[in-house]
Amino acid sequence: MKCYFVTPDDREPPDPSEDDTGPGIESLPPALLARHGARVLDPTAVPLADQWPVPRPTVYRARTLLIPPRLQQAPFITAINDVLGPIGMNLVPVHAPDRSVNDELLSVLPVTAVLKQAASNGRGPIVVDAWTALTALRDAVGGPDSPRKGFLTFRDIVEISLEHLLVASAITGNPAVDGNPAVDGNPVTTSYLSGSGDSRIPVEVYADAPYRRTDDECAERYGRRPVIAVLDTGLRAHPWLGVEPVPGGYTTSPGGSVQVSQAIQDEIHANALAALTAGDLARKLIEDPWDTPVTADPLVGEVDTDCGHGTFISGIFRQVVPDATVLSIRIMHSDGIVYEGDLTSALGAVAERVIRAQDPADPNPGLMIDAVSLSLGYFCESPADVTYTSGLKAVIDKLLNRGVMVAAAAGNYATSRLFYPAAFAAAPCPPGTLPLVSVGALNPNETRALFSDGGRWVTAWASGAAVVSTFPIDVNGSLDPAVELPGGPGPNGSRLQTRESLDPDDFRGGFAAWSGTSFAAPALAAWVIQALLADAECAPEPKLADITEAAEIDRALHAMRRRGWPEG
Repeated sequence: MKCYFVTPDDREPPDPSEDDTGPGIESLPPALLARHGARVLDPTAVPLADQWPVPRPTVYRARTLLIPPRLQQAPFITAINDVLGPIGMNLVPVHAPDRSVNDELLSVLPVTAVLKQAASNGRGPIVVDAWTALTALRDAVGGPDSPRKGFLTFRDIVEISLEHLLVASAITGNPAVDGNPAVDGNPVTTSYLSGSGDSRIPVEVYADAPYRRTDDECAERYGRRPVIAVLDTGLRAHPWLGVEPVPGGYTTSPGGSVQVSQAIQDEIHANALAALTAGDLARKLIEDPWDTPVTADPLVGEVDTDCGHGTFISGIFRQVVPDATVLSIRIMHSDGIVYEGDLTSALGAVAERVIRAQDPADPNPGLMIDAVSLSLGYFCESPADVTYTSGLKAVIDKLLNRGVMVAAAAGNYATSRLFYPAAFAAAPCPPGTLPLVSVGALNPNETRALFSDGGRWVTAWASGAAVVSTFPIDVNGSLDPAVELPGGPGPNGSRLQTRESLDPDDFRGGFAAWSGTSFAAPALAAWVIQALLADAECAPEPKLADITEAAEIDRALHAMRRRGWPEG
């Protein structure tokens, strides 16, 4: 595994114009957009509000906005609907999640609110569109120097944003996510695909699972196990991970290297269900921690583009830092799509758990999370909009300030256009604070992968091309081998008498090779956690059992510096 941090002197030239160039995602398949109630922003389709930034293309959910809880209450919600009513829309508030901790930041994180056609707009049917609604609100209040518009001010409206559609950062051969521009067969990514057009290739591994110490051994050696939260597609069956199929889903073994949190999954589901009930009928719910379905189209039977994504990432941690536990949190659909509202909700729940763990009156090391791995992202309509509105940055900063390392994939579009949340790494990081790490992908020969995004905002690079890791043992798609010569049954009913070429989507062997910055980000996080455990072995008691904010930040920074993160 190759990993390294980029020192300020080694970063690309400091030309700001080079840090946000390239098209990114400018089109997605109509079927994918329809499935998730989304649109691609066309900057020419709606007149722009004065004094607001000119947007670039982005992908957003058409009938939702992200709005802080206070603006979803009177008198603000009334004032918002007074603006939206004349254009035929109405905003339906959605209740913010109840928190078990009293934290100022978590109480103001934006919540999904739903746009509907106004009951009596006098105009007949209209197209409900979040960008049109947001532009109307911006136009109503004007710029930062404009006078108050009733109960609404510029400072209020800058807290309202689109709900972006995020995509996984693995190469799939699917025109939804690959290349620059996003079209299938782009030469940027073709060399990383198999003959089937899919970057996932079944492979055989001649190795046993790396040795994993018991809980007691970890407690003696390190003080406790480190925990890495992976917010992704969830899990399917694999013996290396301790995940087994049971009727209706899967289960994790108590000593397995991956675990799930039903409480966090319940919160994600409850928030999404509230939006669905309020009228966001195109919202697809994340109902459990398991990576299902294998295919979105049973009549065709092809394996979904990102099925197995979370299992593959969990296997990277199992290989590199086997004594760690992966906390798998499902926020991604098996087609690689993530709703920004679901991601914000999940990160808020992770932050809440860390705050509970670090309660000075009753610390609970069993709840602590040491790192978060994010293999997903989106291109924002403008950096200014991110500065104004992003709840994602606020909750990631909350985690960093609590000593939780966060590694985010840089994206696979061969562009320097800012890809969020990884591009939040461009923000200055004061000395002594934990930085967000944005991770680009390396080829096996240590060159930078052709598909990987780059720019001064990419602060680390790690192996991300032709990576081998765990893949669900219960995935076998509809594609057939190019050549098959059936034979009689082998011993115990096996297929040993059959001769065939490689079946490109039969993963029952349990391993695959795959490419993408999706796999560079967890590799980098695992590499740092390796150093953290090496430090813990040499440290006096209480080692990792000290979970105070100061101790967590100091340990994480020391581990990063051991790996080459620049001082200061």
